[in-house]
Amino acid sequence: MTEHKQHDERAGLTKFLQTLRQAKSFEPVRELVRVVPQGLFVDERATEQVIEHYRSWILEESQGVAQKTHDKAKQWLLGDQEPERHYLVEGKHVLAGALIPIALTDPQKFGLPYYLGSLLSTQSYIHPADPLLKNLKGVELRQGKAGLDALVQRRGGSVIVTDAVLKSFFRIAGSSRFLQKRYPQIEKSLSVCLRVLVGLVRRARNVPRTFPVVVSFDVKISKAKTVRAAGKFLFVEEKGIVLRCFEMNGRNLSNFLREELVRTPREKLGSFKLTPKHRDLMGFYELRGKKTSVHARAYAEFEELIRRARNPRERFSGWFTSGECFEKFSSFFQLSQPIEKRNINGALERFGVSGDSCRIYGGWIFVLSREQTVMRTIAKHIRLPGHRR
Repeated sequence: MTEHKQHDERAGLTKFLQTLRQAKSFEPVRELVRVVPQGLFVDERATEQVIEHYRSWILEESQGVAQKTHDKAKQWLLGDQEPERHYLVEGKHVLAGALIPIALTDPQKFGLPYYLGSLLSTQSYIHPADPLLKNLKGVELRQGKAGLDALVQRRGGSVIVTDAVLKSFFRIAGSSRFLQKRYPQIEKSLSVCLRVLVGLVRRARNVPRTFPVVVSFDVKISKAKTVRAAGKFLFVEEKGIVLRCFEMNGRNLSNFLREELVRTPREKLGSFKLTPKHRDLMGFYELRGKKTSVHARAYAEFEELIRRARNPRERFSGWFTSGECFEKFSSFFQLSQPIEKRNINGALERFGVSGDSCRIYGGWIFVLSREQTVMRTIAKHIRLPGHRR
């Protein structure tokens, strides 16, 4: 469909707006819509009714030819992806919903409630009267120094989640496949993000210092900071305040490990040279004029596997930093020897890994590409959850 034809068809939705004014069955949700200069704003509590009215209208308008399913009608009105969530604020009255884009010149002429102000994106702003937050029990929203803070009641007391931590978690969600799959709206709404964050903070349990988990250097040396975990998510707390949050998985784990390596003293990296601005490569070794680089995924896999190591000489006895982890990675890799892939086919197949060449040290296998990049790390004596058996 050409852009011009699509524009003409959407312009036809102005007639649909006129029919909404006359529909008696639309009266119960009439106050949940607003005609705005950009189209029709629909509160999320009225979305289904608007879609069904549109289906009935298009069927009648086309004399029975255009029989749109609910999903097709929603796609046409709101787009292929999850629609961006907005606030429409009228004094103390707040609507939260999405925009059906229609080019309009005079919102007042349709006989429906109208609004001439600007919509507020829930991606950058959270309103304390958001309907999504009203049913969030045990949470008190307060105006903090830099934004809206949340006092969260949980087992054993309460904890404060600051606006800065919420914004940080929102950025984490932008790179988290797990969060995006489980909560499709999380990238589009800070209030959805807050609901998820509150749930994780409440479920999080204390991580003893004797438990092997990677933390930032400042956390490890601090006597006041505590670490709590909920699945793959870690929270650093001090004096009843959540200071930072991390996802120890996927790209967010790689980013955290890389950021911590940049702060690591030079002597702990040995001959390894960091390339912190590169998206995927952590850095490289250079020996006799030849470079061997390390992919962020290979190092992140090593961090996950070393936490489960059975050999007391390999595993960490408690909290460790990215720098300490890299010392082990670098030592194991530089002590490794080439090995024919046919000799370790079982391990490669079990982990679903392929590459141009391999090196081995004890139970550790490093898989390299043709360009001499360490792409994957395997510990054949350790099996991670989710790996094929």
